[in-house]
Amino acid sequence: MSERGFNAVSSVNEEIFTPLNHYGPVTGLTIYKKYILAGNGCILKIFKVNRETNKVSTVFSQQVFKRNKIHNISVSPSGERVVVNGGRSFAVLNLTELINSTDKIRITEKAINEWIITSEFLGENQLLILNSHNTIYHLDVSDKEPGQKFKLLDTIDCNEKSILYSGSIRLLDDGRILIAAGTVMSGVLIWEMNSKRIVHNLTEHEGSIFGVKIDRAGKYMISCSDDRSIKLYDFEKGQLLATGWGHGSRIWNLEFFKDSTGNVRIMSTGEDCTVRIWKFETDNELLIQEQLWENVHRGKHVWSGDIDDVDLQVCVTGGADGRIRLHDLVSSKRSTKDYTLDIVFEKAGIKSKKNEIIIEYFELPSLNYLIMSTSQGNIIVFDQVQETFTRVELASEETEKFVKFGLMKGFQDLNTVILCTRNGSLLLLKFAVGKIQPEKTWINDEYLQNNKVTNFMVEVDENRSTYYLFIDTPNHKTPFILRELKADRGQLTLTKTILLNQPHQTSFTTTDMVIDSTNNWLILGSRYVTLAVYDLSSGSEALDLQFIGKKLSSGDTITSVSIIESKHKEVSVLVTVRDGVYMYIKISQDEDSKFHLNIYHHNKVSRGFIEGGLLENQNLILYGFKSSYFYVWNETKQLEITSELCGGSHRQWELFKYENHTGEMDYKFVYINKSTLNVKEHEGRFSSSNYGLINDGTHGREIRDLAISPELLGDGSRLLMTASEDTTIRLNKLHPNGTIENFWSLNNHVSGMQRVKFLSKEYFASSAANEEFFIWKLGKFKDEIPVTTEYARLKPASDNPDLRVMDFDSYEYAHGFIIATVYSNSNIKIWLFDINSKSFQLVVDDFYATCCILNVNFIRFGDDIFLQIGATDGHIAIWNITQNLSQFTISQTTSTLGKSLIKQQLHQNGIKGLLIKQLKNKFRIVTGGDDNSLILSELTQKNNQLFFETLDFVEEAASSTITSICSAGEDSFIVTSVDQIIRKWKVSNGKLECESARYTTIADTGCSDSVTRDQDTMAVIGGAGVSSWSC
Repeated sequence: MSERGFNAVSSVNEEIFTPLNHYGPVTGLTIYKKYILAGNGCILKIFKVNRETNKVSTVFSQQVFKRNKIHNISVSPSGERVVVNGGRSFAVLNLTELINSTDKIRITEKAINEWIITSEFLGENQLLILNSHNTIYHLDVSDKEPGQKFKLLDTIDCNEKSILYSGSIRLLDDGRILIAAGTVMSGVLIWEMNSKRIVHNLTEHEGSIFGVKIDRAGKYMISCSDDRSIKLYDFEKGQLLATGWGHGSRIWNLEFFKDSTGNVRIMSTGEDCTVRIWKFETDNELLIQEQLWENVHRGKHVWSGDIDDVDLQVCVTGGADGRIRLHDLVSSKRSTKDYTLDIVFEKAGIKSKKNEIIIEYFELPSLNYLIMSTSQGNIIVFDQVQETFTRVELASEETEKFVKFGLMKGFQDLNTVILCTRNGSLLLLKFAVGKIQPEKTWINDEYLQNNKVTNFMVEVDENRSTYYLFIDTPNHKTPFILRELKADRGQLTLTKTILLNQPHQTSFTTTDMVIDSTNNWLILGSRYVTLAVYDLSSGSEALDLQFIGKKLSSGDTITSVSIIESKHKEVSVLVTVRDGVYMYIKISQDEDSKFHLNIYHHNKVSRGFIEGGLLENQNLILYGFKSSYFYVWNETKQLEITSELCGGSHRQWELFKYENHTGEMDYKFVYINKSTLNVKEHEGRFSSSNYGLINDGTHGREIRDLAISPELLGDGSRLLMTASEDTTIRLNKLHPNGTIENFWSLNNHVSGMQRVKFLSKEYFASSAANEEFFIWKLGKFKDEIPVTTEYARLKPASDNPDLRVMDFDSYEYAHGFIIATVYSNSNIKIWLFDINSKSFQLVVDDFYATCCILNVNFIRFGDDIFLQIGATDGHIAIWNITQNLSQFTISQTTSTLGKSLIKQQLHQNGIKGLLIKQLKNKFRIVTGGDDNSLILSELTQKNNQLFFETLDFVEEAASSTITSICSAGEDSFIVTSVDQIIRKWKVSNGKLECESARYTTIADTGCSDSVTRDQDTMAVIGGAGVSSWSC
């Protein structure tokens, strides 16, 4: 280190590293008119919202600070200028220039000696800066020339220099300038700048103050704290008016609604990844929570937010996951319509019997009718425009057929509702415009032979030419009944009845059906995650089962089956399972008419139960229940579309989904709760605008490891896997320009991740705590979307595993892979994994010492195979395992490693980063460790003997722990370290030379990987976010 503690290789030829893309925490947000200004780490981004189309475009993106993150953004009164601040830095910029320029803007970064809490314009040419010691710097910022020579006009304080955690500045219309200061010791200080007088000292909180604001009119104050509460005060009196409870953890941000004509309303965000809207009512000591958006970001922490309830009618949030999301306030104001069952029955003219309830729903959207059936056989038409309830006129004997049983489906395009009785007879109700009473048609059963119906389902082919009615019965000896109907001028006519012999098993309870029109196949979903296929193409009126796939996954009941792609003799279906599993399954038929089934994508959501799913513009939409909530979830984008506190799944409910006139997907959720009919509508204002996701991100927690695929895809991209401490793996594409496109978030692991690596272009593997080691198989959907499924899982050595699989390495052999896994207790295991049988056979089982092993690699010299490890004791050890592998192929017995050929201490502590590069007749080994040093070594073999030699040693290669090393070509490599500096080193004449060193915007830098093509290297750096670089 230098005398001042500055590492000599912290800034070297920075231009060699070119930043491509950054995905990291969003720590500052401001809405100004139709623009959203965001602090994405050191980078300022500006988005423009089109009020008419709801489309959002990026108009500016540039790094404004060298190192500090942007925490606050304020716009001047005229909108001409904007100030951003973070850490000790601030910059005053021309907003008009930022919005309109197509070139890189020259930015002058200024700094003070203390942490800046917030900043605010006083007019156009003066700036107020509040620092962490509760002091205001009053600056003249009128100089707009390059270099910006600002003047300090005054330094102002209130004689109370508490250390601040938060604060805000409010300029009132009467000329008063109010400072709201949130201290680290649970107090809120409100003082007036001009008089330096403390107006209020509020001590109602217990814990550090994370946010404090004064409303525009100067009537109210709000604050939030480590105590998980929000407090609203009367400003003039300093009196506590109400407290808001509901956040499950710390609250980071508060904003008043701009419209103050009605009740006081507040937006809050916090560590629990929720956005909450609160309302204050006079004489109520508790704030009323009006709206709750859960899981608005991934992982933990919604760090920033702002609200515009007047113009754009949105609130915007930024999270630790790097994502920026718009939330629609217009649809949130549409409250759920509710009607007590007593009122429903009374208006429908029904004298309800005891315990009569609504049991089925079907909506006819073109007529705005909601059709409902009751447990006493009544059919009710709810006109949702006129809000009238009318009983369908049925004869008493007809009503009696639906008492305590009546399954109701329908076809919305025909305005037809169909009800099925217990004995299999069908009542078709044809509704028309202007007529509340439908036309009735009965289809009487001829086939059930006194058996009872267990399920009734309907389907229509993709051309809407044939309509299908399906009836299931519990007697497995009685065929399923499939009726085909044709529509003539909107009127259904029965044309054919097909009897389908049930699968030869005790019970096959159908739960959903779909018709593949391309191949004329009927696919049935059932309990126990079972699929059945019938080929309808023969035209026969009696068919046997063609194929059955049993227990396709863990879980119980298939809740939905839908077609996602169909070709000749091949169909792909989306299957959802109530326990939270969803699958992409390919069903195909070979030349011998034999059916085959392949699960090529399999995942599980951690959101409770799945009741169904669909694909919308390649976005996988799932819906179901979690605890007392019903949710609609975009699994592809990893965001919640809507939710409703309904009381849980044990009630009568239905979800209707359809495109509105603008092409957006709308949802209507109908349910009964506490003897009340509830109708909740969600209009997808931003569905076609990436669901309001205006800036994508990555994991919401620290990324532990990442890996780039060796295979170049057809579009020029490569697969990128990232593994996080939140136990998830994300399957992404890394595009040639450095952008990262996420496709899936994989949730199979239940412990914190350690490693993820590609085994080949078809397989990758992942390891975690609790001895979790999984092998995954990769595939493609529609030739462009990557998919994957867990292929095999290594069984832990004990019933209560507590070890971490710290690292692994592999190489291919004839029938699979040889895999080495190393553990936190110094255990080393080598496995033979057979792809065909998906089995692991233990080849070697031994211990290195008693310390934790951090990395492992296979090394091959000719026909000899060696195993190398690096551990927390700073040593490298190498064994020849050729004999172990040969012995296993003969005797199938597990062996030990024996004495290591080489054991060399290189570092004082753990070897965190290690790169092995094969050269001609030798291997180059570069290591970095906890001791901040970088060591170059060489491994050679002469006369069947290994030689290990250290060539160079750089003691202060970084200012803190070196965390990873990846290749950057033949003689160069990239090193990351905790000091947030990425460095490019090269080997020249056996010596290490630093080619470049540059600060990275990713904090907690812990992992990296790279790919080199045509002398150009692209590196991806992971930590608290992820960034891509070229060098």
